[in-house]
Amino acid sequence: MKVWKIRQYLPALLLHMQRRVGGERGVVVAVRTRDICGMDRRCGQAVRRLMMSLVAKGLARRHKKGVYLIERAAVEEVISALREWI
Repeated sequence: MKVWKIRQYLPALLLHMQRRVGGERGVVVAVRTRDICGMDRRCGQAVRRLMMSLVAKGLARRHKKGVYLIERAAVEEVISALREWI
């Protein structure tokens, strides 16, 4: 997938992360690709690549297919990394 295709879905992931941070309790924030993209397969693939790059940096963890976990302490770092990629 081309870089500009991935960047097309980056603002949706960033907006989802900002919404998830404020309203929930707990130690981790769950990011589900289905919540961000719905049934759009291209979006799902792009979000998967973005999240796997966060996993490679050590900011997120892959829980199962389509679900990634981010600790609350690392959420601000993740949001700043996503803004940097835009």
